[in-house]
Amino acid sequence: MSINFAELRTVLNSTNYPVFRDKSPKNTPFPYVVYSFVSESRKVVSGKTFKRLPYYQISLFTTGTENDLAPIQKVFDENNVRYSPFSATLGDENDDTVTNFYTYVRVIENDR
Repeated sequence: MSINFAELRTVLNSTNYPVFRDKSPKNTPFPYVVYSFVSESRKVVSGKTFKRLPYYQISLFTTGTENDLAPIQKVFDENNVRYSPFSATLGDENDDTVTNFYTYVRVIENDR
């Protein structure tokens, strides 16, 4: 199912994780979600932009494990949100190992 940006935000907020755009405030406790705009394509009909198709990266930052993905996967699946398989990168923050689990979601917007 295709969703728009407002619907994506609603779905992300329903995970009960704190949700931020681009960057979390300093000292935000883990886990939390950050979404960022990546790119945009367009659906063109008769030479005119019919729909804009923004692409977002959805990241879960956690000191836990992949089990912390369950609430995100659950709400995505319940709301038929199409998303790419999750990947992960590890990092350090204050001597803790922090994992960034991330996926990508394309949304559909009407022409602006």
